[in-house]
Amino acid sequence: MSTLSLTDVLRRNYPVSDETAAMLEKAARVIHVRKRDYLVQQDHRSDHIYFILKGLFRGVHVFDGVESTLFFGTAGDPFASAHSFAHGEAAQISFHALEDSDVAAIGFDRFRALLQERPDLQAWWNAVLIEQIYALERRYISIGTSKAEKRYENLLRARAEIIHRIPIKYIAQYLNVAPETLSRVRRRIVSGKRKGQSED
Repeated sequence: MSTLSLTDVLRRNYPVSDETAAMLEKAARVIHVRKRDYLVQQDHRSDHIYFILKGLFRGVHVFDGVESTLFFGTAGDPFASAHSFAHGEAAQISFHALEDSDVAAIGFDRFRALLQERPDLQAWWNAVLIEQIYALERRYISIGTSKAEKRYENLLRARAEIIHRIPIKYIAQYLNVAPETLSRVRRRIVSGKRKGQSED
């Protein structure tokens, strides 16, 4: 599995200049996160924005002892606690490594300064925020209006490249279904594909 550079990550959302990319590379430090460790923890204040260079994470929230997986992040994705970045509050979403991973970290203060200095970075940030709002809306609409099989098929289409790397219990949490239900859905989909192939 190859490791991206911070410049690679930045250019996935908006074409930032070489100068802007170099300034962020200089401001960043690379952190290795071991599988099962938490990069950001719920109820603790975070002070960095992170860019995933390699590996796989999930965003998780715990309420009344019940854990919910809200999203997945893989190489090329940025992550920051909205509560911490916007208002200096404790994070409400933990960032949990599902694999040994590498991230580039930039402190909020330096990142805010660069947003003020670099219009292309501000455009990049706007594009990231809009895409993340879109993804959250799409997920919650799907959970509220779709059956379990349709939810899983949507996830397959959106994140086919990582779905085999995610434990089934976390996929079930993300889709808001019981693991047993998800297992049945997966068997039906695989059975349907085999039937379709045999009829060709």
